[in-house]
Amino acid sequence: MRFITPDQMRAADELAVKKLAIPSMLLMRRAGIAVARTACMLAKIQSTRKIILVAGHGNNGGDICVAARCLHEDGFNVQVLLTSVPAQLRGDAHAAWDEMRVTGVPYTVLGAASSWDDPDSVAVDLLGRPCILVDGLLGTGCVGAPTGVAKRAIQWMNQMRAVATILSADLPSGMNGETGTVEGECVRADVTVSFARPKTCFLNDKTAHVVGHLSVVNIGIPPELCDVGQPTSPVELIALPELTRAFPSPSWSAHKGQLGHLLILGGSPTYPHAPVLSALGALKSGAGLVTLSVPTASAGAAAHWTPEAILHIRDTVTDPADLPKVDVIVAGPGLSQGPSTVALIERLLATSTARLVIDADGLHALAQLRQLAGWKPYSDLILTPHPGEAAILLGTTVEAIQQDRLTAVRTLADHYQATVVLKGAGTLVCKPEGAPWLNRTGNPGMASGGMGDLLAGIIGARWAQSPDALAAACMGVWVHGTAGDIAALKQGQPSLTATTLALNLPDAFQRLTSGTY
Repeated sequence: MRFITPDQMRAADELAVKKLAIPSMLLMRRAGIAVARTACMLAKIQSTRKIILVAGHGNNGGDICVAARCLHEDGFNVQVLLTSVPAQLRGDAHAAWDEMRVTGVPYTVLGAASSWDDPDSVAVDLLGRPCILVDGLLGTGCVGAPTGVAKRAIQWMNQMRAVATILSADLPSGMNGETGTVEGECVRADVTVSFARPKTCFLNDKTAHVVGHLSVVNIGIPPELCDVGQPTSPVELIALPELTRAFPSPSWSAHKGQLGHLLILGGSPTYPHAPVLSALGALKSGAGLVTLSVPTASAGAAAHWTPEAILHIRDTVTDPADLPKVDVIVAGPGLSQGPSTVALIERLLATSTARLVIDADGLHALAQLRQLAGWKPYSDLILTPHPGEAAILLGTTVEAIQQDRLTAVRTLADHYQATVVLKGAGTLVCKPEGAPWLNRTGNPGMASGGMGDLLAGIIGARWAQSPDALAAACMGVWVHGTAGDIAALKQGQPSLTATTLALNLPDAFQRLTSGTY
């Protein structure tokens, strides 16, 4: 999904209203409903019925009034804090407030910076009370550092972070909608819901931490209107609306043989459990059959965590001819580095007819093989390097990879003629001669062992069900990050492990099928 500037988004809004006669109030209602649905989902995760919404004087404030009315009608304990008197609201925003008022939603006007600190004010009373907090203060037109009541309201919302899960509408208040820069106070969101298209501000890696989990929602503006006058995008966002459309629904009569057979080839006495994590990710990602080819040391963990997998015990590196016929092979998790791993990857590349995901130690072997005379690209290949492995694959440094990740992932894809998943904060996916796709799900709690093994299994499972490598990689990356975000919301980031993330994969796939974060 293409990133667009706030000006391009406003132009698309105007075209939708004037050219297609879509009522502007209908667009506002759809945006507000999307915010309400996400707030409702967060409330379910956090087991709370209390939702506080902060509304500014622009159209963002109107979206918030719609969301507040919907949540109130659904039985939530709703409180709206307005930073301007209703008379200052204009057009659709004023109409949305009036509908909210008639419905009986409680609201309070805190129109001066000092009112947020008044001992008798509702803002002081609400401090420290667990809730879902919805930020609809400033929109995409925000430029420069917020001042006055907006500045104080942002400070108050960030004070609430200790007890509240924060949801920002369209973008975190205080962020520049075009550049993503933050010049003063800015809301630090856990989740951001962007309307119609992701804004260019979300390309800024330096401020991505204030955005949290980024979700894009369809509000009924046709894609062609958003693309009017736009050049080809140098990078696109892995976004929920497109993933939902691409998510295949098995037929009613489907059986396991039709949903893909995946082989996980990995493990060693030193790293026996890495391939088991890959199999766990695959089994929870829809693969019909999963075979685990692992050493004896892996058997106990496999029996405990993946009893559904077919176990193939090996004492030495296996010849591909000895393996079952499968749709996809994930090779590398825990294999260890050495001549035997190089020989195995070489034989797979030379003789296997399956689609091939190479991960972890398999990537080190691939880097060595790439240097040999007579190297030929494999026709169906996905590579999943972290920055250190990417540096080895390209013969450069981690610093060089991280300095220009877009160039690095494009170079890897072209160099190896493979779909490449460059992992890290802001994971990138790219196919040969294609534009990179950026992921904005996931969190720092996922910086722990085993996460990459799990991701390789998820991607392999999705690819076993559909031949599109780019779609499988993008879907796997998004689901993996979303499961991590859900787990972090439930229990915090410090305790997040790969097995915990795996247990939240069903919730992530449910978001994918429902089309809402």
